[in-house]
Amino acid sequence: MKKLLDFFFGTVTFEINSTDAEKALNILHGNMIYMKKMPKKDCEKFSFTVAKSNRRKAECLLDKSGIKVYSIRRRGLPFAVMKYKKRYGIFVGFAIFCFLLYLSQQIVWEIDFSGNENISDIEVERQLLEVGFGVGSYIPNVDFYTLSNEFIMSSDDFSFISVNMEGTKAHVELRERKKKDEKTEYAASNIVAKYGGIIESMTVYSGQTVIEKESVVKEGDLLVSGFVEKTSGFDIVRSQGSVYAYVTREFEVEIPFEKNVKKYTGKGQNNIDLIFFGRKFNLKKGIDGSFEAYDEYTDVERLVLFDRIKLPLVLSKTTAKEYEANKGILNENEAKKQAEKEMSRILADELFDSEILERKTTEEITEKSYKLKCSIYCISDIACEKEILLSQKTDNKN
Repeated sequence: MKKLLDFFFGTVTFEINSTDAEKALNILHGNMIYMKKMPKKDCEKFSFTVAKSNRRKAECLLDKSGIKVYSIRRRGLPFAVMKYKKRYGIFVGFAIFCFLLYLSQQIVWEIDFSGNENISDIEVERQLLEVGFGVGSYIPNVDFYTLSNEFIMSSDDFSFISVNMEGTKAHVELRERKKKDEKTEYAASNIVAKYGGIIESMTVYSGQTVIEKESVVKEGDLLVSGFVEKTSGFDIVRSQGSVYAYVTREFEVEIPFEKNVKKYTGKGQNNIDLIFFGRKFNLKKGIDGSFEAYDEYTDVERLVLFDRIKLPLVLSKTTAKEYEANKGILNENEAKKQAEKEMSRILADELFDSEILERKTTEEITEKSYKLKCSIYCISDIACEKEILLSQKTDNKN
């Protein structure tokens, strides 16, 4: 630390005759000038170093005392700056370097993704670029709430996204939009109403239709029967098709004002391992289990030579961050934002194949929570396939 301070504030080394050493030391110490003795080059010379701030005072005292100074050597940053003070390009370059260094901390350098099980990182990155976010984005200009909404509206693949910054690294959490489940291959089945509503249209590929357009049905009512009448008797088939109806769906989200939150203490421990051809070599073991509660993260990085050659060496860094579980209090606005975010996710999952005609939203605020209720009037496929069991077949045949 002393050497670092000496470099930044500068030092001056004086060389005098050894015969004058004792006299010089007494004079300088008597005037509160502290020095550091330097190794002797020979028996005739004596060297000592003082701080730059004491240089002129030391020179005057030695001169008044008649002590001859043979050489003076200056070291440290202040003298280096004086040496190049007329070379303005150096200072301009340093200023540009400082600006670029500051700017680099405000730019996204890396993005990692989680939750995209069936869609590649490249495709997610492409979709993010379409809404104006990617590597090179200027972080202060990014409105992450607006970014998430625009991404969900423009993407057919995802129903939820959360972007969190850790320094210059963006962590993108995703949830893929539910696709229509493939129906189980039943040998025989009926189609019943998943929700109550008014029939808008039907497309039946197999089975016997038992309702008509504009019919009012309730949840569980039979729509298409697997028992198909024939001239002599009937066949039992698997019913297939789509039945669209005008339905009203009700959704509710409740966000409590008081909830457990994690507060990180700032303390952390690290384990660093080097993986070489599948074998792990521990370089640092810092996680000792002394933290009562902590989150653990692992970053794996393949070492690259000259930015091109991937080496068979992987650096694995596991970080444990200590936290305390505290009671957190949300205000009304914060709870509302969380409720709206959760409601958007639910609607995206539940109504991905529906045509929304009308939407009514109401809110209810109690002492303990914020409730958001949403009533959706839409056209939705209410067909739900129900298997006809073997016992049912036998009973009908009898």
